[in-house]
Amino acid sequence: MNTAADIQSWIDNYRFVDNGTASRDILFQIVGKFPNHSFTYGPVEPNGYVLSIAGPLITQEFTLK
Repeated sequence: MNTAADIQSWIDNYRFVDNGTASRDILFQIVGKFPNHSFTYGPVEPNGYVLSIAGPLITQEFTLK
């Protein structure tokens, strides 16, 4: 996973279970792969999660549902 398109593809194929699972999955699948980036992520509704990334390679907001 190296680009915003890679992250979007992962999100498009993601099966949302609950907020705790989404948090863990984002941490292990995305956050750890982009050093030198800042992240904000958390629940936005009962069945959704927002992920904002800012850094030299990617600056974008994504929504998991």
